[in-house]
Amino acid sequence: MSNKKSIIINLIWTFVYAILTLIMVLHHEIWADEAQAWLVAKNLSVFDFSLFKHLVDDGHPSFFYLLIMPFAKMNLSIFVMQVLCWLSSVISVFLLLQYSPFNKFTKLSIITSGGFLYFFPVIARSYSILPLLIFLLALIYKERAKHPLVYAVLLALCANTHVIMFGFVFLFGVDFICENFQNIKNFSKKYIVSALIIIMGLVALVLQLYGSEKCDAVLEVKNIFDTLFVVVSQFFGGAVSYIYTFMINNLFTPPHIVFYAVCSFLFAVLFIILCIELFLSDKKTGIFCFLSILFQMGIYVLAYSTLIYPTRIFSAFLILIFGYWIAFRENKVVHKKFAGIILSVFFLFTLYNGAAFIEKDFKYNYSSAKDTAEFIKHNISKDSVIIPSADAFGLGVYYYLPDYKFYSVYKHDEIKYMIWDKEKFLDKATAHIVFTKMLDSDIRKYNLEDKKIYILASNFMNTNNFELLLPQRYRLLYVSPPCFAIGEAFKLYEYKILK
Repeated sequence: MSNKKSIIINLIWTFVYAILTLIMVLHHEIWADEAQAWLVAKNLSVFDFSLFKHLVDDGHPSFFYLLIMPFAKMNLSIFVMQVLCWLSSVISVFLLLQYSPFNKFTKLSIITSGGFLYFFPVIARSYSILPLLIFLLALIYKERAKHPLVYAVLLALCANTHVIMFGFVFLFGVDFICENFQNIKNFSKKYIVSALIIIMGLVALVLQLYGSEKCDAVLEVKNIFDTLFVVVSQFFGGAVSYIYTFMINNLFTPPHIVFYAVCSFLFAVLFIILCIELFLSDKKTGIFCFLSILFQMGIYVLAYSTLIYPTRIFSAFLILIFGYWIAFRENKVVHKKFAGIILSVFFLFTLYNGAAFIEKDFKYNYSSAKDTAEFIKHNISKDSVIIPSADAFGLGVYYYLPDYKFYSVYKHDEIKYMIWDKEKFLDKATAHIVFTKMLDSDIRKYNLEDKKIYILASNFMNTNNFELLLPQRYRLLYVSPPCFAIGEAFKLYEYKILK
């Protein structure tokens, strides 16, 4: 009877969480990275292997694309993808409430953390599927010997959701294989098949993404030590008070910098304490979880030189939840009350960040791509040629205007989705000159003189002031509303071809 009552109460709390986060999803405007996944799934295929050929360029494995591909191929709204990501968080919250061994306060702190309050349910990316997969793994972990195929499939899917999970899947997968094959009695068909599933999942990830670190011109690492400092500082600071919340309102004043630094330091201390406590409680799980998180940070250091978005950071914290879920469930935690308090405080530290993003998402457009697309739809004819100043930041606009032709001066071809290795962002000081020269060259080369030419300029790198820098070439037609995400506000120009 008590279990039935518990289920009802947790369903009610889950319903409340679902409604609150759905309101945010309905208000959230899609941005470039969300649109990219949908456009790739819509335009590429598994049958001609075009999707798998593209994965090296995109840097993400196939599972999320395969998940959304049927809906994209049917020309349904991208809202389907948003709902899938939101639903993953909703189910994850119910699993946490109903089946995790944490106390009520710890559960509440996790649910109201920045990750579950905003980043996983609202930002529709592959990361949003990870909470469900990780929590299902935690749920089945104790019974993994009885359900080896389910456990193996979940690990394989986790690895092929995002490359940052490779370390986690490798460690726990290899450990699982070794556990079963230590005993000769376990040489049954289901254990052999489960081992093959795990191995194939890891091999598939490597084959899909081998060489991807060389493809993305935007994420080129210049100095390994500088990047290491950026990654570590953003990994901790970005979870509690993301740099976005300062940049959007120009709040990088000394008091705010001190606040940011102090919060980052305290959060890092809490993280270290949790890692030590987990190690003292369950050495194998503690080491595996720490190395899995370290692997993620290594990926950021070696493959990224840009901002580490909070969704990536919270994906690492899922591993921490997984480790403590196992340790608490198996009664291995040395200082149970202390660990519960620290775990709760750790996630409560991120509440401000989630609330700040929610406030900004409601106050501004997250992206102004939809508003810009609406202007184009009502004022620009479909036989015109629209050329973005930076291909990547127009992705949201491309999604909303499937009947329009967008042309890239970087790829010298029509844009249907982003190919990262074909574009390098231009230097801020000379962008208007270099872009105009490239544009004139392509207009002559590809006989575009008879077409109406329009320029879609993103605010990234301040390259959208063409009307001031080259007024004889660019006539300003439209300025989008302000937005939250960097690069997602736009200006639209009519381009004048000089004879």
